[in-house]
Amino acid sequence: MQQILLGALFALALSAAAIDASAQAPESLEIALEGKAPIRLLRVAHEDTNIDIDGHLSEAIWTRIEPFAEPRVTRPDTLAIPPYATDLRMFYTERGIYVSFDLEQPADTIIERFAPRDAFDVVRDNVGFTLDTSGDGRYGYWFNQSLGNTEMDGTILPERQFGRDWDGAWYGATQRTENGWSAEFYVPWSQMAMPKQDGVRRIGLYMSRNVAHLNERWAWPALPETQSRFISLFQPLELEGVDPRQQWSIFPYTSATLDRVLDNNRYKAGLDVFWRPSTNFQLTATVNPDFGSVESDNVVINLTANENFFPEKRLFFQEGREIFNLSARERNFGQQPITVVNTRRIGGLPRSVSLPDGVSLSRREALKPADIITAAKATGQIGSIRYGVLAAFEDQTDFIADDGLRYSQDGRDFGVFRILYEDSIGAAYRGLGWITTVVAHPEADAVVHGTDFHYLTTSGKWNINGQLLFSDRDDSGTGAGFTTDITYTQRQGLKHEFTTTLLDDTINVNDLGFQIRNNIRDFQYRIRWDKSGLTRIRDFSLTPFLRYEVNGDGFRTNNALAISGDATLNNLTNVGAFFGFFPQRYDDRNSFGNGTFEVRTRTFANVNYSTDESKSFSFSGQIGYRGEFVSGTSPDARLGFSWRPRHNLSMNLEVSYRDIDGWLLHQEGENFTAFKGKQWSPNLNLEFFPSSKQQLRLALQWIGIRAEEDRFFTLPAGTTTLIQGPKPPGDTDSFSISQLNFQVRYRWQIAPLSDLFIVYTRGDSRRVAGLSEFGDLFRDNLNDPLGDQLVIKIRYRLGS
Repeated sequence: MQQILLGALFALALSAAAIDASAQAPESLEIALEGKAPIRLLRVAHEDTNIDIDGHLSEAIWTRIEPFAEPRVTRPDTLAIPPYATDLRMFYTERGIYVSFDLEQPADTIIERFAPRDAFDVVRDNVGFTLDTSGDGRYGYWFNQSLGNTEMDGTILPERQFGRDWDGAWYGATQRTENGWSAEFYVPWSQMAMPKQDGVRRIGLYMSRNVAHLNERWAWPALPETQSRFISLFQPLELEGVDPRQQWSIFPYTSATLDRVLDNNRYKAGLDVFWRPSTNFQLTATVNPDFGSVESDNVVINLTANENFFPEKRLFFQEGREIFNLSARERNFGQQPITVVNTRRIGGLPRSVSLPDGVSLSRREALKPADIITAAKATGQIGSIRYGVLAAFEDQTDFIADDGLRYSQDGRDFGVFRILYEDSIGAAYRGLGWITTVVAHPEADAVVHGTDFHYLTTSGKWNINGQLLFSDRDDSGTGAGFTTDITYTQRQGLKHEFTTTLLDDTINVNDLGFQIRNNIRDFQYRIRWDKSGLTRIRDFSLTPFLRYEVNGDGFRTNNALAISGDATLNNLTNVGAFFGFFPQRYDDRNSFGNGTFEVRTRTFANVNYSTDESKSFSFSGQIGYRGEFVSGTSPDARLGFSWRPRHNLSMNLEVSYRDIDGWLLHQEGENFTAFKGKQWSPNLNLEFFPSSKQQLRLALQWIGIRAEEDRFFTLPAGTTTLIQGPKPPGDTDSFSISQLNFQVRYRWQIAPLSDLFIVYTRGDSRRVAGLSEFGDLFRDNLNDPLGDQLVIKIRYRLGS
């Protein structure tokens, strides 16, 4: 505990020195953007508007408004004047804001591609805008459309933390025109959080346009990712007489599930309720929620002691979750992510059920999630303070064991309280927050307290974020941890990042949060250098990286010296490479509590190549290798291609292969085995869109591993050296693993936030002793799956 507090004081002292060192003139670009005169938008009475949101800019009001915005090329960060015009027009009523874009572009260069909502990884032409509704760089919302009416939206936090969790009920449409294409938006004020304010209201604006055939982003204000400040430099807009209406929404749903493994049918009904009596408060509740199989996680095989993180995909928990974020690590998971609120725990696997000796659960029963009875959430703002409260209650989970009897585990109760103070006094942004989480269960309770701090200097050069955490669990006592993330932007295109993680040996936030490990002191330093406007290379990025980690016993558990880089050529081909040198260290995790062992000096390397993704056919590839723990090197390769013969049809196929040599795995007690083997992983995705609001998707992911025992090691008690020796008595350690996820999904967006799903899913995960052929493994997954079900679900939004 003392080390944690001393580390916190040291980091705070370093932060203070950084702030003092930053007292110098901001960069020229930021000088030009600072202090911009606000633009007063045209206000029209709601009853006088007569606009059909169809993408045609034919209404007379659009001709009355002079276009504004002078975008520049921000990706790459040349800040050049774009070759095509972008005319932005806006006006507002007391109910909402109307936005139009008239986009000049040669017809033969326009790239139209349908995709699911919020699919930002599809290369196509799109345009959108971001609103800082707080008015002073604290939070905001972004809205985007691609040609063909595919919508994207989300939230933003300081300084450039974009999130795609939020989905709003707004309206938009696009159309082709004689000179290019156009887009219209209408966003009700009631959809967005805003501080309560009378008289003239000030908000911030940022617009961006992606031109796919050039692989360029044009933006206004010109705020490239290579500079430090973003939301705090938006163009100010002045509004008057904005009167957001009380907004309510009820989302009733009904679903039917045909389970072919259990040979039964299940029916459910329930509802979600969203009530926003004002723009600075929202209450959300769900009764008998259905978090059924309409989404699926990526297939991952993990035989290490470290847990995998999976993102939240359930609408109720996505809505308004940004207030519960303490750190940017929650959005950018690196080597040591720590998340106090990981809502995937709610309705996840229950606590282990107590079983008599000799009694066990089947694979299917062991993976049964807990059902949620009800959950509620309230978020809001009072002046400079934002807050959030979350509560959720699980039902009892019943298991049928292999003795034919029923065993039960009580559900958990979850609670979260969050408060955050923010302002921009003497800085571009500063914030101080507190959070408390509680997980209650008859067997044990767990409480976590945390405080977080955030500071962005006026120049934008220094960005400092940190969190101090305390955990208290009935079964393991109290613990503490501290993290800091410091970014220094030396100039546009050159950035330094320094992160610190100090965790004692008893801190544990995993009852509701996510934490890979404890008992470490971890330090990382990274430089990011970006350069554009070269002769033969359009732009490149180079990132050297240093890491040093030691556990509480003084063992160096991680260290690295690495460098990665990638370059985009003038023909939009991308070439990248990575090389990492990992000196000798110690592993205290993968013996699963049976000691600490030495890991030899290793190197990793790879090179990758990809062609222009705006073409109808593109491909990518990567080859590399990684050194194993004790000896041996495992080469790997990946090859993928994408084919889009039409704007509404696409196929993506990726195949990965790894030739395993020296894969070290713990067996039991002091025994370890090194394996040779092979791993194959194909990934197929087919998508067809009958219209922009209807999607038919076929997705298949499979991983197969054949691992043959090769060498055997023991770790004698009290030592750190693995001793090679003969095979211990017993059965073979060789094994085969296969994991499959196959899904066919039809989705029809009937109206904003109203959907019909018809989803067929078949999935399986198994490990068998001995070596099996890959074809047999795949057929076993298909013919004897853990899950095989058809779900039909309809959800419809009713409300204002």
